[in-house]
Amino acid sequence: MTDSEGRAATQTEGTRRKTARRPPDRKARIVSAAAELFRDRGYHNVSLADVATAVGITAPALYRHFRGKPDLLLHVVDSTVAAVATSVAAAPDLDAYLRASASETQDRRGSAVLWQREARHLPDDRRKEQRHALNGVAERIGGLIHTARPELDHADRQLLAWAILAVYGSVSWHRASLPRRRFEDLLYRLAYAAAHCQLGTSTAPESEPLSGGYAGLAVSRREAILVEAIRLFDERGFQSVSTDDIGEATGTTGPSIYKHFPTKTDLLVAAVVRGGEQRRAGTAQALSRPGTPRETLQRLLRSYVEFAVDQSHLIGLLIGELDQLPDKERKAARQTQREYLGLWVQLLDEVRPGLDPAEARITVGAVLTIIDNAARTGAAGDRPDLADRLTEIGAAVLLAGSPGEPA
Repeated sequence: MTDSEGRAATQTEGTRRKTARRPPDRKARIVSAAAELFRDRGYHNVSLADVATAVGITAPALYRHFRGKPDLLLHVVDSTVAAVATSVAAAPDLDAYLRASASETQDRRGSAVLWQREARHLPDDRRKEQRHALNGVAERIGGLIHTARPELDHADRQLLAWAILAVYGSVSWHRASLPRRRFEDLLYRLAYAAAHCQLGTSTAPESEPLSGGYAGLAVSRREAILVEAIRLFDERGFQSVSTDDIGEATGTTGPSIYKHFPTKTDLLVAAVVRGGEQRRAGTAQALSRPGTPRETLQRLLRSYVEFAVDQSHLIGLLIGELDQLPDKERKAARQTQREYLGLWVQLLDEVRPGLDPAEARITVGAVLTIIDNAARTGAAGDRPDLADRLTEIGAAVLLAGSPGEPA
């Protein structure tokens, strides 16, 4: 072999190795790995080096595909929303969409976390684009509902469309699982129950004022700071909000906040404590009155609906920011969440004896997510009858049997 032939052979072999190291789906693999890391740890707690390590490449190699972490986040959120939009566009009717999504959801389980929590870190114009895209998805689902249920007006169709999205998105927020076919069947039944819920059948009775609530609390400077901090933490994320931002929102300066809260973290702790106290007050009232297990479950449902509708920013904080708490407070908050979920599961078991515990947890998770999302979603949150309609949808999903069977 001549020297030139040897060099050519070496170059050819090097090209083969280079090609082997750079698979054609590398960009998709990077997006997939980043999606999982952002979901599990949060955007601010993940570096590009973390993503590169998960894919098995170097950080400089990642820059061949993305300009930086914000660009990568944009691709992650775009891809998750696009997958949902594609699923809706491909469905010939409502039932076909419900069945397809029940299957596909298990393969993109973290999607809702990404567009509900991590998309807050996108630039404002990009966030608006994502919200517009999701609104388009809800409109298309509403069109499928209209064909199946032409008697519903546009507002009701949209409320049910967001409820369906919430059922499928709810699996992003917990680890409960079932064998794939059973999981698929359960998600379909829950989404079917939401889609076919009869709205406007009743109006819940006026609830008594919650003892221990904060509705009549005098708005002191400390209270004003806490209220604005809760709103900003929900809208932008804890790590993206400074004390100067909070001071500006309350008409004061950032340093003056330290007269009331030693650190920004103390604000977050106070907010989480506030949320826990309000929820406990409603729960205690729901459980204090006599009644059948089904009546008690209904009162618990109503108490949570009212809490979520009245405190939508606080709900957002409890959903998305617990990981930012110090270890002790985070563990306590997580334990409180588990106990609260356990109470729902216990009551649901009394109403539906023999229900598999995992199915019960998934069902309750779907109901709470429907309520949380509706309370925080655009026009739905402005409906004067929202609490009544969410109570009806929540009850229908909690009692969901096989499609077509009465609750």
